[in-house]
Amino acid sequence: MDLTPFNFGRRREVAVIVGAGATRGAHFIAPGTVCKPPLDSDFFTLLRASGLTADRDVHRLLEFVQREFGSLRVGMEAFYSQASLYDRFIRDVPIGGKGRRREYRSNLTYFERVLPRLFATSLAGKVCRFHEALATAAQPGDCFISFNYDCLLDRAVKTQGGRRWSAVTGYGFPVGGDIGAWQDHSGLGRLPTTPVRILKPHGSLNWRWRDHKLVLVSDEYASHAAGELVIVPPLWQKSFDEEPYQTIWQETRRTLSSVKALLVIGYSLPETDVYTQATLRMDVQQLDFLCIVNPDKDARDRISRVLRSAVTTSTHVVEFEWLRDLAAVLPPPRVGTAPAA
Repeated sequence: MDLTPFNFGRRREVAVIVGAGATRGAHFIAPGTVCKPPLDSDFFTLLRASGLTADRDVHRLLEFVQREFGSLRVGMEAFYSQASLYDRFIRDVPIGGKGRRREYRSNLTYFERVLPRLFATSLAGKVCRFHEALATAAQPGDCFISFNYDCLLDRAVKTQGGRRWSAVTGYGFPVGGDIGAWQDHSGLGRLPTTPVRILKPHGSLNWRWRDHKLVLVSDEYASHAAGELVIVPPLWQKSFDEEPYQTIWQETRRTLSSVKALLVIGYSLPETDVYTQATLRMDVQQLDFLCIVNPDKDARDRISRVLRSAVTTSTHVVEFEWLRDLAAVLPPPRVGTAPAA
């Protein structure tokens, strides 16, 4: 990526960490928008306002959360972790009767079915100009590390990345399926030796696990069979022992251990993301360039503290509050892309 717009006058291979705040900061999300991409903290309140409550899964899930927690103002991680732990407790210490356990297990299933539908209310058919600006700026050798389930970044890289991006190899794990829906290699030119990558350590809505293989689907919001959705559940204690997460996490660590220029966009580094904290603390070496984008000053400070061993007085540090501010200094996306909505 050309870092000249940041007064850093050098082209460097960069790693760009992307969190839920980046999706929430999309150009089409205004302050008065009702259907917004969910954050951990407002998933269930947005679900109630989404217009999906006539759906049986949604209705049952909201009723359960209200009854179990006394409020819908509970985070995804708190809901999923408590329901999972209680289900395990009832399984491991049985006293007879399975009704309560079935209730916990059923609502975990409802959540996984509802998740893509809620994202669809705000993101289906949308392309973000700010994400397209990031994708336009990305050069061979650059790597996005997205902790988001959604595919707003993936679609921007598809429309703007051209031959700099290959969906076959760019996710850090071999994939099959509908490759053409996620890359555009029309036109002339060769693929670069080191194309742009999108590593998604928490999984992605456009991934499915079928016949022991990871495949891409064209519609990330389509219904899916049980066990097909490839995402790390929003647990307090996440596990990455299984594939494709093990390989993708290894690629993430290798990338962060060698990078000299790092952008962190809309990622607040929650306390429960212990693995991310560990790789930022242990793997990131001395940085020449650091850019943090987040409207929350406390979140920007957390990122700075975790990276303190990698930041020296010679590190060029830039901060923005909003994704739109970052996008304003980047090259504009090329014209003729999909409608930005």
